[in-house]
Amino acid sequence: MPSVRDFKLSYNVINEHDTFSEGDCICGKITLELAKETKVKSLFIKAKGDADVDWTVRTKDLTRHYSAHKRYFKLKEFIIDESPKDNILSPGIHTYQFSLQIPERSMPSSFSGLYGEIVYKLEVKLVRGWLKTHEVKKEITFVSKADLNPGRLMSPQQGMKNKSVGIFSSGQVTMDVHVERMGFMPGERVDIHANIQNNSSRNIKPKFSLKQEVSFTASGSTKTSNQTVIKVVGEPILSKSRQSLSTKLQIPADQGLSILNCNIIKVEYILKVSLDIPFAMNSEVNLPLVIIPSCFRSHQSPNRPVRVEGGPRNNHFPSNTALGPRPRSMGSRRVLYPSVLPVCLVPAAMGGRYQLDPRRPCAPMIPPPPTPPPSYTLQSDPLFPLPPTTAPLHPPLMSSCPSSQETEEPPSYSSLFPETTCPHTP
Repeated sequence: MPSVRDFKLSYNVINEHDTFSEGDCICGKITLELAKETKVKSLFIKAKGDADVDWTVRTKDLTRHYSAHKRYFKLKEFIIDESPKDNILSPGIHTYQFSLQIPERSMPSSFSGLYGEIVYKLEVKLVRGWLKTHEVKKEITFVSKADLNPGRLMSPQQGMKNKSVGIFSSGQVTMDVHVERMGFMPGERVDIHANIQNNSSRNIKPKFSLKQEVSFTASGSTKTSNQTVIKVVGEPILSKSRQSLSTKLQIPADQGLSILNCNIIKVEYILKVSLDIPFAMNSEVNLPLVIIPSCFRSHQSPNRPVRVEGGPRNNHFPSNTALGPRPRSMGSRRVLYPSVLPVCLVPAAMGGRYQLDPRRPCAPMIPPPPTPPPSYTLQSDPLFPLPPTTAPLHPPLMSSCPSSQETEEPPSYSSLFPETTCPHTP
């Protein structure tokens, strides 16, 4: 009769979507049920995160295999330490608690694709010398809190294309596309506004789509996998006419996040607006979109700051959460309402993010008005009378608010997610 009747691993769920992020603590228990007295060499648990890429290219004369591996972290905790003499466990049910903290560093979210995957998991092993080693594995869903830039993610985007049409479709087609921001959460709608001038001899048809582009890199080669997430076709625009269009694309609620902080797997999203011109090449405007975690709560309004809601460790991060402890409110250009900014922002020790520092008092985000200089009563001397003064003693303060005509360059992926090289953990 086998001595091990049951061997189970379970962990505590810290939010309603069962996800973990950088800095979170994985706590749980190991249950071991023995039918009789058993000798055990050791019992330990491991937590690790790995990215792997693998594909094969076959030709008539050659078969080449490509693979790459990236380890982000590995933790190991002994429940029963190794010893020269075997540990003797009595029959019955034995329960052991464990606690492992995920490191604070930039790591990509969990992902599974055609040619690679990013996996985070727990492994527990019961070693019994020359007897069979019992092992239990359980995957966890990891959602990255990478260094997202709220100011750039919430900045408007614009693209313009002017195309001359010749031969079978003469004339010119002009398209100006506007999107309210770059960052969108799963389940949100993307509002697209397009001004189209059709000066060609043909009717044209506008098309709007969101595309996912996944790239896998190994041994200096790259394999790509593309798919269309959603597509909408508009009504034809007549020749020699101008039209303003407004379209909404609904991002699926279960859509995966953008992954831009892994050097062997990248997941990018492109908003594509194209004009289907008969007997001519289509005119296209491509704008990058970033699918961000659902915890990134923002209130987009011309007169309101961007707000990011957060909380302490092991708080209730929703699915696809990628932002850790965050300031409760911040603006991309200037703070409009200082009353909603009760926290201090302090650079984090790792990852370049920000976290709350309860040890430091919160300074006001908007500087108070300058204190007027003290007043003095000047006594007039009969020999040296004071001349009359009408000009103010101090010039007026100049406003430091940026001009409404100032614009920023379109944001790029590299500015949002700088790649981080993590040390290899054996």
